[in-house]
Amino acid sequence: MNLIEDIVKLKENGLTLQEIAQRMNMSLGKVQYRWNKYRQQQAPTTQELSSQQVLKVEKWSMPFEYEEATVHLMPRSQDSLYAYWSFSESTKQMAEHHFRTKWEDLPSILKIYDVTDIDFYGHNAHRTFEVELPPMTNNWFLQFLEPGRTYVVDIGTRTFDGSFFTLLRSNPAETSPSLYNSLHDEKIDRWKHQRVEQPEWLENFSTYSYYQKIR
Repeated sequence: MNLIEDIVKLKENGLTLQEIAQRMNMSLGKVQYRWNKYRQQQAPTTQELSSQQVLKVEKWSMPFEYEEATVHLMPRSQDSLYAYWSFSESTKQMAEHHFRTKWEDLPSILKIYDVTDIDFYGHNAHRTFEVELPPMTNNWFLQFLEPGRTYVVDIGTRTFDGSFFTLLRSNPAETSPSLYNSLHDEKIDRWKHQRVEQPEWLENFSTYSYYQKIR
Protein backbone atom coordinates (compact mmCIF):
# COMPACT_ATOMS: atom_id res chain seq x y z
CA MET A 1 0.00 0.00 0.00
CA ASN A 2 1.46 3.42 -0.99
CA LEU A 3 1.58 6.52 1.18
CA ILE A 4 -1.59 8.11 -0.21
CA GLU A 5 -3.58 4.93 0.39
CA ASP A 6 -2.28 4.79 3.96
CA ILE A 7 -3.26 8.42 4.54
CA VAL A 8 -6.74 7.92 3.05
CA LYS A 9 -7.34 4.84 5.19
CA LEU A 10 -6.32 6.65 8.39
CA LYS A 11 -8.44 9.68 7.41
CA GLU A 12 -11.47 7.43 6.90
CA ASN A 13 -10.83 6.07 10.40
CA GLY A 14 -11.34 9.56 11.78
CA LEU A 15 -7.76 10.72 12.32
CA THR A 16 -6.75 14.32 11.67
CA LEU A 17 -3.89 15.13 9.31
CA GLN A 18 -1.78 16.08 12.31
CA GLU A 19 -2.41 12.71 13.97
CA ILE A 20 -1.66 10.93 10.69
CA ALA A 21 1.65 12.80 10.38
CA GLN A 22 2.64 11.75 13.89
CA ARG A 23 1.63 8.12 13.34
CA MET A 24 3.45 7.85 10.00
CA ASN A 25 6.50 9.77 11.26
CA MET A 26 6.12 12.35 8.50
CA SER A 27 5.97 16.14 8.49
CA LEU A 28 2.50 17.68 8.52
CA GLY A 29 3.29 19.52 5.29
CA LYS A 30 4.06 16.28 3.42
CA VAL A 31 0.86 14.63 4.66
CA GLN A 32 -1.20 17.68 3.67
CA TYR A 33 0.40 17.74 0.22
CA ARG A 34 -0.47 14.09 -0.47
CA TRP A 35 -3.97 14.47 0.96
CA ASN A 36 -4.68 17.56 -1.20
CA LYS A 37 -3.30 15.77 -4.26
CA TYR A 38 -5.61 12.84 -3.58
CA ARG A 39 -8.62 15.15 -3.20
CA GLN A 40 -7.81 16.92 -6.46
CA GLN A 41 -7.65 13.58 -8.27
CA GLN A 42 -11.04 12.58 -6.85
CA ALA A 43 -12.86 15.82 -7.64
CA PRO A 44 -14.61 16.07 -11.07
CA THR A 45 -14.07 19.09 -13.33
CA THR A 46 -16.53 21.98 -13.24
CA GLN A 47 -18.12 20.89 -16.53
CA GLU A 48 -18.86 17.45 -15.10
CA LEU A 49 -20.57 18.66 -11.95
CA SER A 50 -24.26 18.03 -11.57
CA SER A 51 -26.18 19.49 -8.61
CA GLN A 52 -25.83 16.15 -6.83
CA GLN A 53 -22.08 16.04 -7.47
CA VAL A 54 -21.66 19.60 -6.17
CA LEU A 55 -23.01 18.48 -2.81
CA LYS A 56 -20.57 15.57 -2.81
CA VAL A 57 -17.59 17.82 -3.54
CA GLU A 58 -18.61 20.30 -0.82
CA LYS A 59 -18.57 17.45 1.67
CA TRP A 60 -14.83 17.12 1.01
CA SER A 61 -14.04 20.67 2.18
CA MET A 62 -10.84 21.07 4.14
CA PRO A 63 -11.02 20.47 7.89
CA PHE A 64 -11.46 23.65 9.94
CA GLU A 65 -7.91 23.83 11.21
CA TYR A 66 -6.44 23.81 7.69
CA GLU A 67 -8.88 25.75 5.52
CA GLU A 68 -7.72 29.32 6.25
CA ALA A 69 -5.02 31.37 7.92
CA THR A 70 -6.47 32.60 11.21
CA VAL A 71 -5.73 32.91 14.91
CA HIS A 72 -8.34 33.42 17.62
CA LEU A 73 -7.77 34.56 21.19
CA MET A 74 -10.44 34.05 23.83
CA PRO A 75 -10.78 34.88 27.55
CA ARG A 76 -10.62 32.02 30.01
CA SER A 77 -10.16 33.47 33.51
CA GLN A 78 -8.84 36.50 35.38
CA ASP A 79 -5.25 35.61 34.51
CA SER A 80 -5.42 33.32 31.48
CA LEU A 81 -6.39 33.30 27.81
CA TYR A 82 -6.66 30.57 25.18
CA ALA A 83 -5.34 30.86 21.61
CA TYR A 84 -5.86 28.54 18.64
CA TRP A 85 -4.82 29.00 15.02
CA SER A 86 -4.39 27.49 11.58
CA PHE A 87 -2.26 28.26 8.54
CA SER A 88 -3.42 28.15 4.94
CA GLU A 89 -1.23 26.53 2.32
CA SER A 90 -0.61 29.93 0.72
CA THR A 91 0.72 31.32 4.01
CA LYS A 92 3.05 28.35 4.41
CA GLN A 93 4.31 28.69 0.85
CA MET A 94 4.90 32.42 1.35
CA ALA A 95 6.97 31.74 4.47
CA GLU A 96 8.95 28.97 2.76
CA HIS A 97 9.71 31.22 -0.21
CA HIS A 98 10.67 34.19 1.98
CA PHE A 99 13.00 32.24 4.26
CA ARG A 100 14.15 29.64 1.69
CA THR A 101 13.34 27.03 4.34
CA LYS A 102 10.84 24.18 4.54
CA TRP A 103 7.78 25.01 6.63
CA GLU A 104 8.39 22.22 9.12
CA ASP A 105 11.93 23.50 9.72
CA LEU A 106 10.87 27.04 10.64
CA PRO A 107 10.72 27.79 14.39
CA SER A 108 7.20 28.50 15.65
CA ILE A 109 6.85 31.43 18.04
CA LEU A 110 3.86 32.91 19.89
CA LYS A 111 4.25 36.58 20.85
CA ILE A 112 1.94 38.21 23.39
CA TYR A 113 1.26 41.95 23.45
CA ASP A 114 -0.33 43.94 26.29
CA VAL A 115 -2.40 46.51 24.35
CA THR A 116 -4.61 47.79 27.16
CA ASP A 117 -6.23 51.18 26.34
CA ILE A 118 -4.05 51.92 23.32
CA ASP A 119 -4.45 52.06 19.53
CA PHE A 120 -2.14 49.19 18.76
CA TYR A 121 -0.19 49.26 15.48
CA GLY A 122 2.31 46.47 16.13
CA HIS A 123 5.18 48.22 17.91
CA ASN A 124 3.63 50.22 20.76
CA ALA A 125 2.50 47.57 23.26
CA HIS A 126 2.95 48.22 26.97
CA ARG A 127 4.94 44.99 27.20
CA THR A 128 5.56 41.84 25.17
CA PHE A 129 6.84 38.34 25.76
CA GLU A 130 7.42 35.31 23.56
CA VAL A 131 6.83 31.57 23.80
CA GLU A 132 8.69 29.07 21.62
CA LEU A 133 6.11 26.50 20.55
CA PRO A 134 6.61 22.74 20.10
CA PRO A 135 6.39 21.42 16.52
CA MET A 136 2.87 20.99 15.04
CA THR A 137 1.23 23.00 17.83
CA ASN A 138 -2.02 24.79 16.92
CA ASN A 139 -3.30 25.97 20.31
CA TRP A 140 -1.90 27.33 23.57
CA PHE A 141 -3.05 28.33 27.05
CA LEU A 142 -1.60 31.68 28.16
CA GLN A 143 -1.40 31.71 31.94
CA PHE A 144 -0.22 34.02 34.75
CA LEU A 145 -1.36 37.13 32.90
CA GLU A 146 -2.41 40.34 34.63
CA PRO A 147 -6.19 40.55 35.30
CA GLY A 148 -8.21 43.23 33.57
CA ARG A 149 -5.75 43.75 30.72
CA THR A 150 -6.23 43.50 26.95
CA TYR A 151 -3.93 41.26 24.96
CA VAL A 152 -3.22 40.42 21.32
CA VAL A 153 -1.10 37.50 20.11
CA ASP A 154 0.95 36.97 16.97
CA ILE A 155 1.94 33.58 15.63
CA GLY A 156 5.17 33.77 13.70
CA THR A 157 8.74 32.63 13.25
CA ARG A 158 12.26 34.00 13.55
CA THR A 159 14.37 35.70 10.91
CA PHE A 160 17.97 34.68 10.31
CA ASP A 161 19.15 37.35 12.76
CA GLY A 162 16.79 36.11 15.48
CA SER A 163 14.12 38.81 15.12
CA PHE A 164 10.44 37.89 15.40
CA PHE A 165 8.50 37.74 12.11
CA THR A 166 4.67 37.93 12.28
CA LEU A 167 2.61 35.52 10.19
CA LEU A 168 -0.81 35.80 11.91
CA ARG A 169 -2.35 38.30 14.36
CA SER A 170 -5.29 37.56 16.65
CA ASN A 171 -8.29 39.50 17.81
CA PRO A 172 -7.84 41.32 21.15
CA ALA A 173 -9.07 39.57 24.30
CA GLU A 174 -9.31 40.76 27.89
CA THR A 175 -8.51 38.94 31.09
CA SER A 176 -11.45 39.53 33.42
CA PRO A 177 -13.81 37.66 35.80
CA SER A 178 -16.35 35.57 33.93
CA LEU A 179 -19.37 33.50 34.88
CA TYR A 180 -18.71 31.27 31.89
CA ASN A 181 -15.24 29.89 32.66
CA SER A 182 -16.52 26.36 33.17
CA LEU A 183 -18.53 26.55 29.95
CA HIS A 184 -15.47 27.78 28.02
CA ASP A 185 -13.41 24.94 29.51
CA GLU A 186 -15.99 22.37 28.37
CA LYS A 187 -16.08 23.81 24.85
CA ILE A 188 -12.28 23.89 24.65
CA ASP A 189 -12.11 20.28 25.86
CA ARG A 190 -14.65 19.11 23.26
CA TRP A 191 -12.74 20.85 20.46
CA LYS A 192 -9.28 19.69 21.59
CA HIS A 193 -10.52 16.08 21.67
CA GLN A 194 -12.24 16.53 18.28
CA ARG A 195 -15.75 15.77 19.46
CA VAL A 196 -16.93 18.74 17.38
CA GLU A 197 -15.94 19.72 13.83
CA GLN A 198 -15.08 23.31 14.74
CA PRO A 199 -14.91 25.44 17.92
CA GLU A 200 -18.35 26.17 19.35
CA TRP A 201 -17.42 29.68 20.43
CA LEU A 202 -16.83 31.11 16.95
CA GLU A 203 -20.33 32.58 16.84
CA ASN A 204 -19.40 34.84 19.77
CA PHE A 205 -16.61 36.64 17.90
CA SER A 206 -16.59 39.60 15.57
CA THR A 207 -12.86 39.33 15.00
CA TYR A 208 -12.29 41.43 11.94
CA SER A 209 -14.23 44.55 12.98
CA TYR A 210 -12.51 44.62 16.39
CA TYR A 211 -9.10 43.98 14.88
CA GLN A 212 -9.52 46.83 12.40
CA LYS A 213 -10.36 49.15 15.30
CA ILE A 214 -7.07 48.58 17.14
CA ARG A 215 -4.52 47.84 14.45
